[in-house]
Amino acid sequence: MTVTVSGAPRCRDEAPSVSDVALAVGLAVFAALDLRFNLDNSAQYGSNLDTAVVVGVSTLSLIWRRRYPLAVLTVVVAAVALPELVTVQTVTLWGHFVPLLVAAYSVARWDTPRAMVLGAVMVVVGLGVAMVRVPSVGTASNIPFTLVPVCLALVAGRSMHQRADRAQHLEAREAERQAHVAAAVEEERSRIARELHDIVSHCVSVMVVQAGASEELMTRDPDRARESMRVVQETGHQAVAELGRMLGVLRGRPDGSPSGASTLAPQPGTGDLSDLAERVSGLGVPVQLTVSGNPRTLPPGLDLTAYRVVQEALTNAVKHAGRPAKAHVEIRYWPQALDIDIVDDGHTPPSGATAGHGLIGMAERVAVYGGRLEAGARAEGGFRVHVTLPLEAS
Repeated sequence: MTVTVSGAPRCRDEAPSVSDVALAVGLAVFAALDLRFNLDNSAQYGSNLDTAVVVGVSTLSLIWRRRYPLAVLTVVVAAVALPELVTVQTVTLWGHFVPLLVAAYSVARWDTPRAMVLGAVMVVVGLGVAMVRVPSVGTASNIPFTLVPVCLALVAGRSMHQRADRAQHLEAREAERQAHVAAAVEEERSRIARELHDIVSHCVSVMVVQAGASEELMTRDPDRARESMRVVQETGHQAVAELGRMLGVLRGRPDGSPSGASTLAPQPGTGDLSDLAERVSGLGVPVQLTVSGNPRTLPPGLDLTAYRVVQEALTNAVKHAGRPAKAHVEIRYWPQALDIDIVDDGHTPPSGATAGHGLIGMAERVAVYGGRLEAGARAEGGFRVHVTLPLEAS
């Protein structure tokens, strides 16, 4: 995600705020009072009505200072300078100079740097006209008292503009960080869900098969029935241990270390496939494991993915293939890929069984590493799962 902070004008689509309306009306009231008490006996400055109209325009235009800052400044400067070119009028504090300062600040605060420079030039020109035409304003002592406040208004407005840009930039970065955190949490939840499914599905399937076998053998072969129940017991212990290991990883100690970290077993990988094949063979589905190529150390995540794919495929074989079915697992190490082929010659799984969470979980695992999954019934009977995992991407 790219964070972009623009210096473009703000608030163009917003209605005038209550504060801007209050500011403009307040200045208009103060300017009217100023005219009433100071211009009654100042006929040499022209018509009080003309001055009142000019003051009303310059003050009330500030209502739109956020939406059209440069246009408002243009109106205020025109209200100060243009009447002086026609007839000499007085320049008031509340009706001319304060609106000029507010408009200059607004351009620097809510418009572009180019607009601010243009506005500064207009202010200087407007004040120059007023100083030339109005004797009381044009004294040399008044120059610092007019230009310095204008410069301070421009600097203050630009500083607030940059501060708002920094705040917007920080908000965008925080939103980006929150999005990354949410994506990481979602990814971790998916990974945990896949792990729990693989563990529980495999162990429970083994237990169901062995429990059913022991029930059939209870009367005619008690020894084999007891052996089946022993497998059920061992598989149950294995499931509890695996779930305990995962919960131990999820629960952290206050110091941040995993609870029971010293007793946690490492994640299974391709090196444990022979033990997995032996366990599944003990369930009545003989498994032949073949490894070709040059075996190498795989990244932990990819190694676990390869193991879980074989485990899920063999679990489906135990559940659906029936007896006497056989399975063949072939692991091929290519220079740039790991090829996994799991084939059984049992019954084809019933319609819809192959689209369950098992194959979905396998597809998600394989997709994480940019791999390819192919699964489906074979023409000669049975089921085949073929997975290719690129080793470069890992």
